[in-house]
Amino acid sequence: MRSRNLMSRPLVGAVALAVAMGPTLARAQNAVAAEHKAADALAVDVALHKDGLLIGQLVGASGKPSADATVRLTLADGRKAEAKTNADGGFAFKNVRGVARLESDKSALLVRSWTGGAAPPNATPAVLLVEGSEIARGQHYAGPVANSTVSHTKRLFANPLFLAGVIGTAVAIPVAIHNADDDDPAS
Repeated sequence: MRSRNLMSRPLVGAVALAVAMGPTLARAQNAVAAEHKAADALAVDVALHKDGLLIGQLVGASGKPSADATVRLTLADGRKAEAKTNADGGFAFKNVRGVARLESDKSALLVRSWTGGAAPPNATPAVLLVEGSEIARGQHYAGPVANSTVSHTKRLFANPLFLAGVIGTAVAIPVAIHNADDDDPAS
C-alpha cells in the first residue's frame, strides 16, 4: 500500500505541472501565430512587371515626391541593392523575388513580390513608400482637471506598495466576511 502511494505522488505532480503549463504553452503558440499574422498584415503584395521589375515611388508625408533620394532593397536571401529616385520620386529594382524590405532614410516597408499570373487580387502594380508616415494615436483630452486626476491615478497604481494593498484588501475582505458568517444551519 505504501509503495503505491509513493508512486502516485510523482504522477500527481506531473499532472499538476502539465495542467499548470498548458495555458502558458497555448499562449506562447498564440503569440507566435499572432506575430506571423501581424507580419502578413504589414506586408504589401506587389505584382512584378517583366523581368521581375519592381516599380515604386517615394513621397514625403505630405505626398510630395522625394527626388534624388536613396531607396534600399534587401531580399530574404540577404542580397541588397540601392536605387536613386528620379524627379518624380520613382525607383525600380530588377530581378526581385519573394519577400523584400524596401527602406529609405525615413521609412521602411515589407513587400511580397509576385509574378503577374500568380499575384493575388489585392496586389498593386507599384509600391508607394511614404517617408515620415509615423502613426499618431489620438487620445481624448478631457481638460486639465480630469487629466491631472488620471495622471495621479496612473502614478498611484504604478506604486507596488499601493497595488499590494489593493490586492491584499481584495483577498482579506471576502475572507473576513466568510469568517464572520456565524449563522447556525437551518436544519
